Amino acid sequence: MRQFSSQTSFLRTGKHVFLRVSYSSHLIHKFRLGDTVKRLLALAFGAAAVAVSPLLNAAVLDDIRTRGEVRLGYRPDAPPLSYASPDGTHGMGFAVDLCKAVINDLEQRKLIPAGTKITYVPLSNAARFKAVVDGAVDAECADTTNNRERRDKIGVAFTIPHYYAGVRMLVATKSRIQRPEDLRDKTVLVTKGTTTAKILEERNASLQLNARKRDCDSPSACFKDLADKRGDAYMMDDIQLFALRAQAAQPADWEVVGRLLSIEPLAIMLPKNDPVWKAEFDTVLRRLIRDREFHTMYSHWFERPIPPQNINYQLPMNYLLRDSLKFPSDQIGD
Repeated sequence: MRQFSSQTSFLRTGKHVFLRVSYSSHLIHKFRLGDTVKRLLALAFGAAAVAVSPLLNAAVLDDIRTRGEVRLGYRPDAPPLSYASPDGTHGMGFAVDLCKAVINDLEQRKLIPAGTKITYVPLSNAARFKAVVDGAVDAECADTTNNRERRDKIGVAFTIPHYYAGVRMLVATKSRIQRPEDLRDKTVLVTKGTTTAKILEERNASLQLNARKRDCDSPSACFKDLADKRGDAYMMDDIQLFALRAQAAQPADWEVVGRLLSIEPLAIMLPKNDPVWKAEFDTVLRRLIRDREFHTMYSHWFERPIPPQNINYQLPMNYLLRDSLKFPSDQIGD
């Protein structure tokens, strides 16, 4: 039987990418790679997809190079994960620093020019999905929950989670509300565009609470409504509730209560159909976790005083996040 040796290589012509397959130095096949094949190759090669990123569909990287600017979305009022600087010119927080680490890595590897401008785009809970889908931002560096509905129906992608939150309730210390059953005939505040509304709806039905839902635009707006007695409880991710309590003029007047009503893997949100861009983020996040830089960054934002008010949120890494870092993955249980 005759033996043949083969070689494969990528060839780019204009906007198209070809797979070149050679046998015994004779060109036999040259396939044009469509978007589906390019995505499969990126997934198959994993981290190796980063090495051939100039040849695969790298729409976001190409756009960044063309415009000379990276656009990072952030949440103005979600400390310590994501919040606005005192002068409002840029984003700050743990999730923002993770995004900046990816941009720095891209510059060091010369995939984008050194010193590429970063434009920070403040996003509300309601506006964040459209901003990512429409390409108004290249990444949303904040506190968005990764779930199947958002991946499949909205059409976004998520990185390895950087925090695991759980929905609980913030109430006045004197309220006597300690569990969902205590919400019967009460008014519950919910931030628009979050998963909390569905959780409240489910508890309302299963426990026959007859609780009334009141929407508000942001965590700070919900807390103001709670303080002004427009609601009896604010239901939200626990990290947000602890942050609001820490920032309150009298933290002792407020408490976070109830068991976890859900598990929320929070992750950086990205455009869906760009596996090369996503691979850049996941590769850097895995390196940060492996080298324990991730842990150092976490401690800085969650366990030490942070600007501008030097608040220490005193939130050690919970067991859900700690265990997930042993085998970091973007694959989550829905």
